[in-house]
Amino acid sequence: MKFPRSKKLIFVNNKGGVGKTTLAFNCAVSFVNQGYKTALIDLDPQCNLTRLAMGEDYYLKNLFSETEKTIYDVLRGVIEGGSDINLSVKFIPVKADQKFLLLKGDINLSVYEGLLSTAYGQAASGQPIGYFQTSAIDRFLREKALSEQIDIFIIDTSPSLGLLNQMILLGADYFVVPMLPDAFSVQGIENLGVVYEKWKIQWRNSAKALAGNTETKFVLQGDPLFIGYIVNSYNVYGKQPIADHRAWMEKIPERVRTYLSEKHCRNGLVQESWKNPLQIIQDYGRIPAKCQELGVAIFDLDPALVADHQSGTKENIEKSKEEFTNLAKAILKVLAAY
Repeated sequence: MKFPRSKKLIFVNNKGGVGKTTLAFNCAVSFVNQGYKTALIDLDPQCNLTRLAMGEDYYLKNLFSETEKTIYDVLRGVIEGGSDINLSVKFIPVKADQKFLLLKGDINLSVYEGLLSTAYGQAASGQPIGYFQTSAIDRFLREKALSEQIDIFIIDTSPSLGLLNQMILLGADYFVVPMLPDAFSVQGIENLGVVYEKWKIQWRNSAKALAGNTETKFVLQGDPLFIGYIVNSYNVYGKQPIADHRAWMEKIPERVRTYLSEKHCRNGLVQESWKNPLQIIQDYGRIPAKCQELGVAIFDLDPALVADHQSGTKENIEKSKEEFTNLAKAILKVLAAY
């Protein structure tokens, strides 16, 4: 392993359509390219990360596979009762690469979220069953981190502020926020930061405070670190963001500082995380849709496969490699320091 311990990084935003899954996947490929053993963890019941990693054809052909297990298979014993997480569930190599792994998502993950409505209250009142159930995903990842020697877990979630995402966030080490250069993203920063702070405080003052002699592995650590934001899909003209996008991009840092950095960072990262984005990623038009169909990163796409040989496709693909390599390096720098 390249770190003293595995790192659990979650890409989050309660607003859909910000390119969260595409960013998570392409960033993960960049980590692998730089020598880090990386596991994709699809915790969105819509399974978009799974579809992207496997490609549409493979995903549909193996939708009901008996051999390829999912996150639901991991949790079945906890959900149905009488058992625990299934540690025999194996990750699937992405493109036969043993350094790039996937835990498939499952539409039935929503059943686990239903269980959490009771489990959270039990944990918040210090009951062992509550700790057991709320920590299930986190315990699986911790065990696999050791047995599989995973450097980085990239976790994708649904765009919501539900209980499932609350438990996922409380178990994560770090979170990064992708956003668009528009009014809705700028407005949403406040909501995200305030809600996450509320979640952390409530957990700290209830479940963590009442844990007593409960084994540490059953108690979510509850204090993920905000490491920065990514501005996605900005439009360019003359190699600069267009005026409308530039105007919104200029409003982002101050709101990130107030609602994310000052509430969810520590030490020197407070300043680092808001002054500049981890990376700005330009709008790649129809290219990401083709990548999802084929299950490849933007920078690994054959330009000839893009319909109508879209103008500037080759240049955009080359540009994407630079952008995602820089994004991965920026994130790795923070993971190494914190």
